[in-house]
Amino acid sequence: MSVESRYDEVAAEYDEWVGGGSPLADPVFAELVGRVDGQEVCSVACGQGREARYLASQGATVTGVDLSENFITLARRHEEAEPLGISYQQGDAHTLEGLADESFDGVVCFMALMDIPDLDAALRSIARILRPGGWFVFAITHPCFKTPATGDFVDHTNKSVRRVVGRYFAEGYWDGPGLHRNALPVGAYHRTLSTYVNTLSSAGFVVDQLREPPLDHPPVWQEVPQLLHARCHLA
Repeated sequence: MSVESRYDEVAAEYDEWVGGGSPLADPVFAELVGRVDGQEVCSVACGQGREARYLASQGATVTGVDLSENFITLARRHEEAEPLGISYQQGDAHTLEGLADESFDGVVCFMALMDIPDLDAALRSIARILRPGGWFVFAITHPCFKTPATGDFVDHTNKSVRRVVGRYFAEGYWDGPGLHRNALPVGAYHRTLSTYVNTLSSAGFVVDQLREPPLDHPPVWQEVPQLLHARCHLA
């Protein structure tokens, strides 16, 4: 089954799960993005448009791109219900075909890089559409703590929660991320942290900041990070 068809099948349920037409509410993402008023920003693998709506609400001119036709349909439906001037188009993150070279001040990719099969192709396409010195902000499941073999256990000596990590070097597609909620999400591509950093560098990016915010729930994510946020710029 293709990536496109997998997400088409779960688009409606995913939209309901994350809050329908609400904009993205992630303070770490917002801080890394910073002020975007007057900027042209592309949301790559935009899904139903949560981060696109946040960016537009902050004054950016936003273009959203996603491979899933059903996600784009939902994003356009939310735009019609509450117009923010966002343009959406169906497209592949590997090529970003139809988007001109050096046409954006910034790019975001929220919780999607780990879902894209060819990381190198996607990052090079993102670099292509950015203007010189342009910025790139992304968030992914933490590659060190969300691996193909993970689990939680309670230390019964003090009832503290621990995260067990295995198969860290086993890069490739796995179905594990979806086990906690039916088909959501629909699997991911595990890569080591060094693969992410080295591929960013090869595409011409310099990492400016990394963030590993603790989460309140479940308790284990207060001990180890579930997500990795990053802000980069073109060298």
